[in-house]
This record gives sequence, structure tokens and C-alpha cells, in this order.
Amino acid sequence: MLDEVIILLIALILVGMPLLRLEAPWIISPMRATGAGELVMMKILVPILAVGVMLAPFFVQSTLCDTLKDAIPVSGYTAIIAISLSALAAMLISMVIHRACGAPYAVMGAIFGCQLKVYGSIDMEYAGGMVLSWLAAMLLCIVLAAVFSFILLKYTSKSGRHFAVVDQRLLVGSVFATLLLVTAASWNFGQLMAVCPEFVLGESHTAAFIAVGILLVLFLLSLSNINTWTSRIADGPLDAGTGHILSAMLAMGITFLVFSMPQIKTIGLTPAPLSASALMTAALFGIGVVRRDSTVSGINIAKSLAATVASPFMGLLIGYCLSMILNVGTANTPKDSLLPILSLLGITVVCTGQYFFTNASKQDAQRKDIIRSREEQINSTQKSLSAIEVKAENTEKDLSNKLEIKRKELVDFAVGVSEQKAFMDDVYHQLTDARALPDGPQRDEALDDILSKIRERMYFTHEMNDFYARTEVLHRDFNMHLKETYPNLTESERKLANLLRQGFSSKYIASLMNITPKSVEISRYRLRIKLGLSRSDNLVQFIKSI
Repeated sequence: MLDEVIILLIALILVGMPLLRLEAPWIISPMRATGAGELVMMKILVPILAVGVMLAPFFVQSTLCDTLKDAIPVSGYTAIIAISLSALAAMLISMVIHRACGAPYAVMGAIFGCQLKVYGSIDMEYAGGMVLSWLAAMLLCIVLAAVFSFILLKYTSKSGRHFAVVDQRLLVGSVFATLLLVTAASWNFGQLMAVCPEFVLGESHTAAFIAVGILLVLFLLSLSNINTWTSRIADGPLDAGTGHILSAMLAMGITFLVFSMPQIKTIGLTPAPLSASALMTAALFGIGVVRRDSTVSGINIAKSLAATVASPFMGLLIGYCLSMILNVGTANTPKDSLLPILSLLGITVVCTGQYFFTNASKQDAQRKDIIRSREEQINSTQKSLSAIEVKAENTEKDLSNKLEIKRKELVDFAVGVSEQKAFMDDVYHQLTDARALPDGPQRDEALDDILSKIRERMYFTHEMNDFYARTEVLHRDFNMHLKETYPNLTESERKLANLLRQGFSSKYIASLMNITPKSVEISRYRLRIKLGLSRSDNLVQFIKSI
């Protein structure tokens, strides 16, 4: 039993750890980019859900798991080690091109390489269906991401709702999309990983728990690397807005789910292990089509596609060669194969260590870049908050000024009513006294005095001066800009511009300025000339644009 556990541990280290490091960040990073991962509920629920769903294929029969077991041509330790070493080598080679290399495809390539050695040929029907499924999955993910992104873009741009309400609803949607993606990806990934324990330890619950326990330990050991790349992805290609990342998660979750179901066979495809990195690249491409800009650069798309193609091809080539070296499919016992296995394992460990050692400095630099980027984001946020505080303070001052103006208006209104009442009382008493006088010069003189007071009052000089003073305060920016841009305007012309800006007609302007309507038209003509307007220009619209 101990030998089997050691072999299982080696196989899962060779395949499980690279798969976790390469694939997990592409599942976790969207959750972090949308903010759903910051919720306490999600921090607890997501790990439990992922472990539970990943454990399910060990207990529940699944079509993908069965087809993968049937694809491995022979049982035995040498076959598992050959496939694991080949998959690891293929991943490392493909990672030189791009980190989004489609790691699960390297495992399938290694399986087909083992088939080629044992049977002398590859099950082309199964292999062809697998390749078609990979291509169809990427195409489906592109279409779904584009459709969801288009719908959410229309919703957010035309909803008329406050942005805070929209963000809250997008966050709720991101929570459900995260649960869908984690569930579907864990089910797909779990079916791939469930094959190895059954070949080493047989079909038993003990094998399932041992395998999942090993994977959990490997995940914890890889957590630092996963977090680094998760942050890098969230702050890099996924910096495209919550709505678009929500679209990508929905597209990826549905695609994972569809290609893990047996019903996919009805359309000539086959259930297939999928790569989260390949699907994310496809989803971002679909989002970029809707946004009409490059969410992911063309170079990155080309590198990712090249790495994804290289993974199964290198897995096939290396899997065939290692199967020949280890004599997979012969009557070799584990002891007979122990020396070449350990030799190849030592070489692989050295190469892997060298790869991660040479990339340690790059990861440190990337980590520093991420920290610096986040510090810049914090500084930018602080500046934005400061700007908002200044704006709020200015708004408060404006509101205070407006309230003061309204208060003064009420006081002035009360004073005006009192003055008008006093004036009318004075006129009333003067008319009463004049009426009591006999006809003659004395009475005419009294009436002329009353008419003179009324005529003087009709000019409303005090009220108009107060009106223009308030206009200066309420439209301070306009008046300052008008004086700076057109210093040759007279006081009367500036008053005319203010009245036009407030929408008064020529008739009312004539009454307010105590001139005839004809004089208003002449003043408008002169103002038009000084402003440099042609006959086709609208004077009022031009003044409102100042």
C-alpha cells in the first residue's frame, strides 16, 4: 500500500501541482477582479464548493472520467509515471511560449503518446473528437462572452439607474457567476484528476480521499505562486470592468459545464478536459470584439494559441518517447522500471527546479510591479477622493451661498412689499388731499406732483439695480468670462447678454431696460457684431455656450 501511495504522490506532484499553478489563477482572478472574492461568504463558500465538487468524480460515475480511463492503454505504475512525466515536460516546454498553455491538453497529448507506443496507433476517432471539442469550446466561449458582454453593456449604458445601484447588481451577478465557474471548472478538473488514483490504488473511497488530500496539500504549497499570478492576471488582462469580467465568467462556466456533460456526444463531440487559461483568452477576445478595442493584445493571443497547440503535440511526442524508454505495456514489474523512473524523475526535478529558480527573480519583479501598481492605484484613489472632497466642499459652499441668496431674497421681498405699501399709502393720502381741493392751480399742482412720483416709481431703478447685482452673483463665471473674452462690451450690452442668457424675450427685455422693442433689436444687432457672429449664428445659443 505504501508503494502505491508513493507512486500516486509522485504522479500527482508531476501533474497536479503544475495544473493547479497554471489553471487555478485563471479561475480565481475573475472573482478577485469583480470584487466578489472580497466577500466573507465567498472566501468560505468557494473553497468548500471547489473541494466538494472536485471530490465528486471519485464517487459518482461520469462520462468524461470513464472515457479518460478507457483512453489510457494499459494499467501499471510505469504507464502512470510515463504519462505524468510527459505531461510535465510538455507543460514546461509550452510555458516558454506563454503561461496560458492549456495544461490539461498536455496530459491528453501524453495519453495519446502512450497509446501510440502500446497499440502502434492512436484512437483517431476519440482524439479527433477531443480536438474538435477543444476548438468548439473556445468558439462557444467567444460567442457567449460577446453576447453576455453586449447585453450587459446595453443594460449599464441605458438603464438610467445610479451607477452605485448598477455596481451592486453586477456584484450580485458576479457572485452567482463565480459559483457557476468554480463548480463547473472543479467538476471538469476533478474528472481529469480522478483517473490517476484509480489506476494506482483502484476504485475505492480511500483512494479518493488520499488523492484529494494530496491535491489540497499541493494547492497550499502552490498558494503563494497562485496568488502572485492571480493578482497579475486580475490587474492585467482582467482590468476591463466588472460587466465584461462577469461576461467572461458566465461564458467560461457554461462552456466547462457543457463539455463535461455526456449529451455533448449527440452533436458529434466528446466530453473533454478544458483549459481555464485557453477559455479566458477566448472570452477576452469575444469581449474585445464587443468593446471594439483590444482587451488582450494580438501578440498575447498568438502566443497563447501557439502554447495551447504546442501542449498536446509535445505531450504526444514526449509521451511516446518515454513510453518506449520505460517499456510501457510490457511485463515489466515496478522494480524493473524503478531505475529509469527514478532517473527520469531526478532529471525532471532538476529541470523543474532550474526553471522555477530562473523564474524566481522574474516572479519577484512581477510581485514588486503588482505592489507598485496597487500603490499607484491607492494613490490615484486617494487623489480621486481628495478631488471628490474638494468638489463636495465647493458644492456645500455653493449651496450655502444659494441659501444665503434665497434668504436675502425673502428679506428683500418683505422689505419691497413694505416699501410698496408705504408708497401706495402716501399716494392714496395725497390723492385724497388733492381731491378735497377746489378746481384751480393748487389742485393741478398737487396732481402733477403725484404723477411725477408715480412716473419716477415706474422706472424701478432700485429693483433693477438689485436684479442685475443678483444676476452677477448667480452667473459669476459667465460674467467673468464675458468680460475677459469681450472687454469692449459696454455695461448695457453685458446686461443685455445676461437677460438673453436667461431666456427673456425682446418684449420683456424692453420693459426691464426701460427702452422700446426697436431699441432692443438694435442693441442685439450691435452685440452680435461685437461678438463676431455671422447672420447664420444664433445669438442666444452662442451666449449660452460661453
